[in-house]
Amino acid sequence: MEPHVQKYWKRFLEDSSMPSDTGCYDAFAFGASPHQAAYLLGLILAGDKTATSSAVLEYEVTETPIPEPGALSIVLNEYGQPSCVIETHTVHRLPFSEVDFTLCSKEGEDENLASWQNNHLDFFKEIAHEFGLEFTKESEIIFEEFRVVYSS
Repeated sequence: MEPHVQKYWKRFLEDSSMPSDTGCYDAFAFGASPHQAAYLLGLILAGDKTATSSAVLEYEVTETPIPEPGALSIVLNEYGQPSCVIETHTVHRLPFSEVDFTLCSKEGEDENLASWQNNHLDFFKEIAHEFGLEFTKESEIIFEEFRVVYSS
């Protein structure tokens, strides 16, 4: 973790009266570009984005643990600066094809299920391709619901 991110985490723990050994699951920016990071962070801070989804294959290939309820992460802005801390409260593991609009609308990015499916299917296919794998509508995803617990 970068020094400025560690400093932010330490301040979060102090301000929240949490034990100093509380772990940070991850520090990351949402999206694949600075523009997307800024846009998605805005949705999060406005309370419109309360979930995210990821392809299970990405966790498996990178040997990254799947987030669990209670996991705390730092969300970075488009410049790599910490903007808030989110806490995962629900994790769903399901085939891409089983995501309904009630669930995907929590991502705050699409106005209907077809739009979410098109955008995310293309995104997950690109990620799979980077690893030499294939992503289909039957591939599993992790759908993670979260809440902002700290921002400054």
